[in-house]
Parts: sequence; structure tokens; C-alpha cells
Amino acid sequence: MLLEPRRIVGRVFPILSWSRRYDVRTGIGDLIAGITVALTLIPQSIAYASLAGFEPQYGLYASFAGGFVYAVMGTCPQINIGPTALLSLLTFTYTNGTNSDYAVLLCFIGGIIQLFAGIVQLGFLVEFVSLPVVSGFTSAAAITIASSQIKGLLGLKFNAETFISTWRGVFYNIGRTRFEDTLLGLSCCIVLMGMKALKDIRLKDPQDEKSGRILVLQRSLWFAGVSRNAIIVVIASVVAFFVHEDKDNPLILTGNITPGLPKPQLPPFYTMIGNTTVSAGEMFSHLGSGLLVVPLVGIISNVAIAKAFSKGRTLDATQEIVSLGACNIIGAFFRSFPVNGSFTRSAVSDASGVKTPAAGFYTGIIVLLTLGLLTPYFYFIPRAALSAVIMCAVLHMVDIAILKRLWQNNRLDLIPLLGTFVSCLALGVELGLGCGVAIDVLLLLYYQSRPRLDIKYVDESNYPPHYSIQPIGGLHFASAERLRSKIVSLKHNNNLATLSDLTVIPNGAVTNGASEHRAGSNVLVVHCDAICRLDYTFLQSIKMLVQEWSRNGRVVWCDASPLIKEQLNTVIQEPLYCDREQLGLFLIEITMATITGTTSDTRL
Repeated sequence: MLLEPRRIVGRVFPILSWSRRYDVRTGIGDLIAGITVALTLIPQSIAYASLAGFEPQYGLYASFAGGFVYAVMGTCPQINIGPTALLSLLTFTYTNGTNSDYAVLLCFIGGIIQLFAGIVQLGFLVEFVSLPVVSGFTSAAAITIASSQIKGLLGLKFNAETFISTWRGVFYNIGRTRFEDTLLGLSCCIVLMGMKALKDIRLKDPQDEKSGRILVLQRSLWFAGVSRNAIIVVIASVVAFFVHEDKDNPLILTGNITPGLPKPQLPPFYTMIGNTTVSAGEMFSHLGSGLLVVPLVGIISNVAIAKAFSKGRTLDATQEIVSLGACNIIGAFFRSFPVNGSFTRSAVSDASGVKTPAAGFYTGIIVLLTLGLLTPYFYFIPRAALSAVIMCAVLHMVDIAILKRLWQNNRLDLIPLLGTFVSCLALGVELGLGCGVAIDVLLLLYYQSRPRLDIKYVDESNYPPHYSIQPIGGLHFASAERLRSKIVSLKHNNNLATLSDLTVIPNGAVTNGASEHRAGSNVLVVHCDAICRLDYTFLQSIKMLVQEWSRNGRVVWCDASPLIKEQLNTVIQEPLYCDREQLGLFLIEITMATITGTTSDTRL
């Protein structure tokens, strides 16, 4: 059945739905949120452009198109699309030593991949990256980002790409530390951390005539807290302006940047490096795995933020992926590097009372005004202040609390968490993420080869003595041989307590000690009600199991679904099936048949 065109258009462009209910009150809420987010976004985007290795205006180029596109196609009002620390670091990783054309092309191709993934419903692939891997990757990336800003904070100049090379460079160049930049950078860090606490201050609200003034003071403190980045950048720029000297600059400044709005143009499929023309193929080759890693990380982050702010509403993850792809594709026409949603700015938007995605319109307009009017004044922004903004912005990304939760819930998940974390710091964030996914796959295979089995020796008054096994879920090739040998060992091992993961239930009671092997207990009942599928390798293993057990026993398949019966019929001749209600009578008939000497696995 084909979907109606109107429904398809309404799903792709949610603005057609919520705009019908848009009123003045909603617009005021979005306007306040949009302005507040812009005061956070503008200084962050300038800093993240530096982190990505580009001039400050590229951060602003990446900040307005996403807001406009997401306002039309997005579903979560709180999300603000723009530069983020994580994607800026990945952009630097894959484009370092080139020029901005590589980042724009990475943004464009990454957007196409995200759009394609959303259209063909590939969002489920994100689920193969577990939360411990994401947490380890994010924490390591945050530490790498903060480390990369140490040289800016201390006024040092050297080339470094990874966590290890950065600290090696700091160690060798520590004697060249610039006192003025260090003093300004550390002061900015202290003030930023202090101002961050302002938004969480809760003043008492006495029921008197002063309550109105207390409310105004409360909101002023909150506004100062969420606007701290802009305030610090402005104050640092003013300080730099007054202490600036033409001959001997006491502070390292941002310097001259290109003013004005970016001209819409096609993404570059060739570029010039020096006097050499680089073709699209060579650019793709240089970007390499970044063409997949960058859009994948963007999708994971965006969906996670949307889930965090869905507040119980049904989340259309596919539309979120489609809208993110569209943001990057459109942004590439305005010289943007890869972008996605920011948790920090989304939290600010939520706290500001945002109502609809239209807040992105207001944020985008303010960014455009900044590009058109204020870029000449960016000359005096100190590099140390931008480094302080980045460091304070990423510190909260280090997730220490997850260690305690995993230790309490599932200690095996600490392996992918710590493996990803260490790999990202030692090998780089892109290889570290790959190592984390590989560890996840190995653990998944381990779990598949160790399926949950409820194996019991049952000797109840209602049933003749028999062995009972109840597998859970799907049985696959990885667990085939281990499960077969485990079951066959039941028949030949008189000491059941020596079998790992075996629950022995004589007379229906669980015991921890050994239980004698009962004479006549040569019937194996396989409960199939919780089995969803069997693969080919496992079916061949089952065939061998039945052949070995049927030499002097029987195998009964209880509550098998039609699909499981169809699969078993292809490898076993006349298997024995029964329902749980018929199991007692069926076992009595089998026991009587065994006494008379009938041992083949045929239907009675």
C-alpha cells in the first residue's frame, strides 16, 4: 500500500504541522530561546573553527544553515544544529594539512550518506554501537580536545594531532610558555566555571513585595550563566584591545579574518594546494574512513540528544537522520564543515522555554547579523580565551559515573568501555572507535556462543525421570558445537554437578551438590516455545545430537512453532513433537516403549 503524497510531505517537513498552531506566545518563547542559544553558539562556533583548524568565520558559516534547515525538517524543538567539539575534532583529524575545501566536501558527502541512511531505514545500524563504546569514545574525545587546547592556553606553538603527540609537544616546549596568555587563559577558565554555577543558584522566594525583584535577579543570574561564553570572549577581547601593541604583542590574537556573508556555491570537487590541482578522487582518498566515521558519529549524537529531550513523546529517529543529512548538504553550499546537534546548546534551549524548532530561525538570523556586522572586531579575540571556552565546554563530556553503573550492573561491559577509551587516546579517535566496535562484535559473538540454557534433571511425580532443556532466543552457528557437546555429556556423565551452568532438579528442588544419574533417564525434552530461529549450522549440529542420543534414548520437541518444526523436519526423520499439556502422557508412552526395547527416534 503506497503512502499518500500529503502524508509523506508532512512527515518530511514537520513545519507544515506545527506551524498551524503557531501563535504570538509560542513565537516569544522561541525568540527568547533563539537569542539565548545564539549567545552560546557564536563564541563556541568561533572556538570550534579553531579546533577544526580553520579561520573563525568558518565556525559561523557552519552555524546558520543548519538552524534554518532543521527548523523546517526537524522534530525536536530543543536541538540546535551547528559546530560541536566532537565533529570539529574529527574534521581536524581527517583534514589536517589540507585546506577548507576538504572539510566542505566532507560535510557534503557526509550529509548525503546520512540522508541515504535515513531514506532506506538504516538507522538500526546505530544500535550496533553500544552505549559503553559511545561513552568511552566521547570521554576520550573530550580529553583529547581539552589536551589539544593546552598549547593555546599556555601560548605555545607546535604541531600535534593526537593526545600523545600533544602532551609530548607540551613537555618539550613548556619552557616557551607565554605568561600573559597563560594568565588570561587560566583566568577565563576560572571565571567560566564560576559563571556556570550561576544558572543553578536558587534564591528564596518569600511571599512579600520583594518576590518580584528576586525573580528578576534569579533570571538575570541564569542568563549570565548561559551567556558566559559570549561574556568572557567580549571581556577578553576588550582587554586584548587595550593591551595590544603593534611591535610586541603581549597576547596571541585571532588576527584578520574574511568579513561578510559566504556566497552560495557548489561544494568543491577539486582544490588547489600550492600550485598543485587536487582532483575529487584524491580528495576522497585523503578523507578515507572519515567519509563514514564522521556521518556515523553525527547520527549517533543527534539521535541520542533527540531521545534525551523527547520527554516521553514518540521519536521519529528516521526523520532526525534525514534532517541532519539535509542540514549538512545545504550547509556545504555555504562553506560549512560537518555539524550536528549540541547537547549543551540543546539544554540551554530547553531551559529557555523553547516551544518549536522555529527557534533555529532566530538563532540563524543572529548568526547572519554577526557575520555581516561584527567580523572585523574578531581580530582582537585572544586565542587563550577561545581555548578556555573549548576546555570548559568539553569537560562535562567525560562520563565517570558510568563506571560505577557498569560495575554494579554488568562488569563485562567495562571491557568495550575501557578498550575504546584507551584505544582512542593511544591510536586516535577514529581508530579507537573502530577498535571499540570490534570489541563489541567479539563480545556479541561470545554471547551468541554462550546462549542462555535452562538445563534440568526432572524427577517429579507427574512425569517420568527425564532431562529438560529450554534454550532462549535464536540458536546460531557460534553456539552449535558447544551446546551439542554439553547436552551429549549429560548422557555419559554420572556426576551432574561437574557440568558448568547446570541446574539439577531432583523431585523439583534445586540442589548445589551432586545428584546420582537415574536409571532410565534417557529422554531429553527440548522446550522450543522460546526459540525464534535456527540457522543451518545449528540444524546440522542438532542432527548429530539426535543421532547420538537416539542410540539408547529419545529426543522430544515440546511446543515447537510451525517454523521450527519445518526447519527440524529438514534434518531429522520423524521427530517427536508434543504440546506441554500432553508432555506427561507422552513421556509415559516413551518410557513404556523403551522398556519393550523400542529405541529409535520415531513417532509412537
